[in-house]
Amino acid sequence: MRTSKYLLYTLKKIPDHIESTSHQLMLKSGLIRQSNSGIYTWLPNGLKVLKNIKKIIRTEMDIVGANEICFPIMQSDELWKKSNRFKQYGKELIKLYDRNNNCFILSPTYEEMVTDFIKQEIMSYKKLPITLYQIQTKFRDEIRPRFGITRTREFIMKDAYSFHENMDCLKKKYKKMRLIYEKIFKKMNINFYSVKAECGIIGGNYSHEFQALSKSGEDKIIISYNKNKKINNINLLTKKFIENNFFYKKKIHVKKINNKNKYEIKNICNNMKKNIIKNFIMKINKNKNNYFIGCMIRGDHLLDINKIKKIKNLNLNNKNIIFATKSEIKNIFSKKKNNNLFFLIIDIHILYLKKIIPLNIINDKYFKFNIFDQYFKNIKVDNIIINNNKKYKIKNCIEIGHIFQIGKKYSKIIDAKILNINGIKKFIHMGCYGIGVTRLISTIIEQNHDKKGIIWPKNIAPFQLLIIPIKNNKCKKIQEISEYLYYKFKKKNIKVLLEDRNEQTGVIFSDANLIGIPNIIIINKNTIKNQTIEYQERKNIDKKIIIHINNIINFIIKKIKL
Repeated sequence: MRTSKYLLYTLKKIPDHIESTSHQLMLKSGLIRQSNSGIYTWLPNGLKVLKNIKKIIRTEMDIVGANEICFPIMQSDELWKKSNRFKQYGKELIKLYDRNNNCFILSPTYEEMVTDFIKQEIMSYKKLPITLYQIQTKFRDEIRPRFGITRTREFIMKDAYSFHENMDCLKKKYKKMRLIYEKIFKKMNINFYSVKAECGIIGGNYSHEFQALSKSGEDKIIISYNKNKKINNINLLTKKFIENNFFYKKKIHVKKINNKNKYEIKNICNNMKKNIIKNFIMKINKNKNNYFIGCMIRGDHLLDINKIKKIKNLNLNNKNIIFATKSEIKNIFSKKKNNNLFFLIIDIHILYLKKIIPLNIINDKYFKFNIFDQYFKNIKVDNIIINNNKKYKIKNCIEIGHIFQIGKKYSKIIDAKILNINGIKKFIHMGCYGIGVTRLISTIIEQNHDKKGIIWPKNIAPFQLLIIPIKNNKCKKIQEISEYLYYKFKKKNIKVLLEDRNEQTGVIFSDANLIGIPNIIIINKNTIKNQTIEYQERKNIDKKIIIHINNIINFIIKKIKL
């Protein structure tokens, strides 16, 4: 492909509201253009990257013997009402009606439809196990699309569904699929963790999420380390996880303590000071609005306001922090809905305690209103801040995949049964395995970029090689060499892009760095005098290698195959 005939529209400036690095670079490098909120047009480079990702997925699905199918984007609402997910999804479902007023939905997922399909097609255990998958466009009416293609209204996913005679067979497949997913993400050069997760609205009793590290990620994981600084355990940092693992299992004597007078409490505090959790509620005035911060520290530690001011997430520099009054605290926790104006800071030292006694402090005085139990009822997990240290690290992540052992949930709803070896009708067991295809691209960019632009992994890049002739239109020799190499590389089935636009050299190199093609060769007057060519690798852009023109083709082939 030649750049003069290629739709390569890069941008110097982007709107100020663009938050994430991947969103910025996707717009700048001409991968996507926004059509509406949460809806994007894919340009040629973006489509090429999508195709490469799909190719990796299809290759691995073929290895495990999965069958590719394609379900319709539109589904009737009947099956969804049968499973009650029509109500559960609520406003996130995008609905439309035909001329006869029949309701259809633009599919966000396919569990009901695929189970109904299996019910019609498979009657005997002899046809099981079987795995079906598709790479399909999905829709969700996101209340707040964010971070470009990470959270959108229209997106592409890979769904796989496995069907089994019994649970043991499903568990074996689940284990195999988990390994295959890890292999897929490693091929894409993604730094990720496989984490046990909640099953949520999909259903089932057992699931794992694949979480890729990213500063702009909306999910959080907590990583614990052993004495040798090796990873000991990884968990999703959810509100439920914090409640169950760090507090409610450890809480002791709360009712007894709350019924004691202040002198008895003082004695308890002195005797078990280390196990006390002191809860402070503070008020901050910002832009004429008050918001509140809860702070949980160990009983033998002192509250340091200056440390709280340094927490990046809160931006509290030069803000006036005062203790909240009793009436203000009761008002915060009386609200039934999650409170966006309340943040909770948890000191990492609390996580080490085997037993805890929560006490509620206002202006250094104890009072009986039970803050502790109210914390987790009225707060979003995004508003919970835990400071890092050597034993625990909190990291932001993007969910790129989720797998489930669903079991018989949908087969019971749809009445999908097979005859077993004894001729008895049994409900089918089902597994579900999803990958967010479009959000993989933003994840890869988040993890593979520098100040100059994207650094594509070689399996994902839209092109394998970029040829840049300097002042091509002014030197016939440079033009001849460029055309010769372009022809030779194409003949070798190497995906090559020839830079032949009539642009300034600075613009050409700026675009080359921005679009992130892994291998670059530069042809200029100085090198061709000695029958040599300059080579640059995008991930080591400052390092230049001079190669003889007779060796350049074999050199590039080896680089691509490595």
